[in-house]
Amino acid sequence: MDFIPAALQDPATVWGIFLRGLGLIYFIAIVQLYHQVLPLAGSMGISSLGPRLAQIRRDYPGWRKWLYFPTLLWLSHSDRFLKGLVVLGSVSALVVLYGGALAGPALLVCWLVYLSFDLPLSLSYPWDCVLLEAGFLALFLPGLHHLPDVSVTALPHPAVAWGFRLLMFRLIFGFGKFKFWKSNPRDTGYFRAFMINIPLPAYPAWYLYRLPGWFFQAVLGFSFVVEVIAPFFIFSSSELRLVAALLISLLMVGIQAVSNFGFFNILTIVLCLPLLDIQSSIFDLRVQDLYMTPGHVLTSVVMLVLVVGGFLNFFFNTWCTFTWMHWPTALFIKSRFMAGMLSFYRALVRFRITHSYGVFPPYSTPPIKLVPVIEGSQDGVTWEPYEYRYITTSEHTPPRFVAPYHPRWDHAIFYDAFGTNDANYMWGVVGTGNPYDFTHATSLEEVLQRILEGNQEVHTIFRTVPFPAEEPPRSVRVMLYRFQPATPAERKSTGQWWVKKLAGLHLPPRSLDPAIQKKRSTQPELFHFDAVFWRRWSPRMQELDRIGRAGLPELVRTNAGEGINLPANYFWNQFLPGLRPDVRNWEELPEIVEQLKAQYSFDQLCDLEVVWYRLVLMLAARLEPHYLGQQAPQLKIETYFHFGLFLNHIVGKGQEAYERVLRYPAEAVDHLADFAPESGFYFNAIFRFDTQVFHARKLRWLRQVQPDYTEEVIPGFVRLIPFLSEQFRGMGEENWPHMHRRPDNGEWVIEESVEQRTYA
Repeated sequence: MDFIPAALQDPATVWGIFLRGLGLIYFIAIVQLYHQVLPLAGSMGISSLGPRLAQIRRDYPGWRKWLYFPTLLWLSHSDRFLKGLVVLGSVSALVVLYGGALAGPALLVCWLVYLSFDLPLSLSYPWDCVLLEAGFLALFLPGLHHLPDVSVTALPHPAVAWGFRLLMFRLIFGFGKFKFWKSNPRDTGYFRAFMINIPLPAYPAWYLYRLPGWFFQAVLGFSFVVEVIAPFFIFSSSELRLVAALLISLLMVGIQAVSNFGFFNILTIVLCLPLLDIQSSIFDLRVQDLYMTPGHVLTSVVMLVLVVGGFLNFFFNTWCTFTWMHWPTALFIKSRFMAGMLSFYRALVRFRITHSYGVFPPYSTPPIKLVPVIEGSQDGVTWEPYEYRYITTSEHTPPRFVAPYHPRWDHAIFYDAFGTNDANYMWGVVGTGNPYDFTHATSLEEVLQRILEGNQEVHTIFRTVPFPAEEPPRSVRVMLYRFQPATPAERKSTGQWWVKKLAGLHLPPRSLDPAIQKKRSTQPELFHFDAVFWRRWSPRMQELDRIGRAGLPELVRTNAGEGINLPANYFWNQFLPGLRPDVRNWEELPEIVEQLKAQYSFDQLCDLEVVWYRLVLMLAARLEPHYLGQQAPQLKIETYFHFGLFLNHIVGKGQEAYERVLRYPAEAVDHLADFAPESGFYFNAIFRFDTQVFHARKLRWLRQVQPDYTEEVIPGFVRLIPFLSEQFRGMGEENWPHMHRRPDNGEWVIEESVEQRTYA
């Protein structure tokens, strides 16, 4: 090992440098929030945190709010406190860099501060996950000598050292398993499209895109070696660990050169440092090491929790790391041990101590960058764009080097283009797992309202603002544009980096909406139907569940309208009969929804929606034993989401049918004969019509680029994608090119209506 510097052959030095590297990452991650947190979550920001905290307090009182939403912001959520937390975390990270007796407590403060920003900022990107998981594990490492001595005060517990190697394996192999599982050996064009599909590409990506196919074949082969083969070297006690560290670091340098994934790449390189300790092994662990002292016992228990949690998460990817434990399929688990174990880890999800990894699918989408561009107007005729700071807005927006800085708003707007925002039906598949995200309006819609208000705090997220705060636009809209890389000749003659084409409407024009705050809030009755465990954790929902199981129509009727400003029996006697829907004819939905909007205010419709779903949830409590096969006759319905649609179907039949099933649940089977998922979904569309129209447009794009998506995931809404994608055509412009993938190398051919542009 003559090629390794003498200092790095000392394990104590290796672990000391690693801990200081982690402190550096904490500093980078936390200090950059100083200018981001107030525009995003401050009192005058996009989504002010105060109303959501107040709602959580009502729904999860006492200790529950701390367990299910752990954050120091329960102490205060003022703007001063938010910035103070950033300062506290940044200073603590510097203390870790210096070392000494306070380094351990400072590391804990860093983890608590960063975890606290999960609720307001949704720290759901892979680098956030890795930092929180590694940061928690690092709490069990030994202390640091203060500088200039860079070593630790003692060698780490063998189980903790092995835990870092296991984390590294799960991280790298997690990306590999997701990327290469079910991939086609002929799909060698993966990385060409990836150069353009990167949310925030750097300069080299734009130029590398033009290289010949053999280059991308070589990159794909190197990625396979690094992400599928090299991770197994991590568990070797020989120099193979060094090979793994070198290969992984080289891959991270390459990714850093072409993309801007926050601090992911440098964090991963820091996590390679423990691999330099090639002398340690899990076999160094003796049985007595597990219980020698109280500290050893605590470490052993925590490591067991992390290892089992890591194993459970291993089979999933980052997109569903916050959701899969909440999938209602867990209700069918017969083993009390397995059900209890999942319940334990489900309660710990928000503490972010273990995650799933892997974000890139087996093949890439076309080399088209979709970007929703906000436009404002004073007259409704001339529209001026708001230019984002980093993500592409116009033909002249250059690729940029941004990382390790992570512009969270720009990154989020990239995903909003595909409909994977914070308020969508895919909540049960992808997202942050926060049930309060499933609302009537998205955070982007809230941004539009802040622009209409002339909010200067929100203006800071843009590079240029066409309308000053003193004279805000009267109307705003969001148009979806597709950007394709210009050819070198076009770049030379026009100075443009991109060819910009209108892809269609993203959000229609709107003016100031006084109901926006109501649209951005929710309550457990209106959670996504798959959020069954979140509802069960709420005391108020537990009471509804008890009432439903009693099966007394009078009791259900009383509690369905409790706290709602509607006359008694208004729902059954006037609202529902007034719908008169043909639940299989979706063409009439736009007209019915317009009539409802003319007849009721948004607050009134919200009250009616709450009544509807209280009835649904109380009926769910009554029929769930039949759905789960615990009582006969069994309701054979394919998913829990479809079970919810079936309950909507029964409510839609009226009071007599509903109360008959409530009294005699066995008769629910009779209603299966005329049930179809779209009939139950019809009633959901009445209350969330705009959301469904938005989804339908996005799903048409999804089905073009990933036609087999519905076969890959479990939650029930995904089964409705083929149906919903065919609805609401013509409601907003859509301009998609004809596309297909070449069978020889998987690269995309894009055919425009007027001209043909082939990228191969």
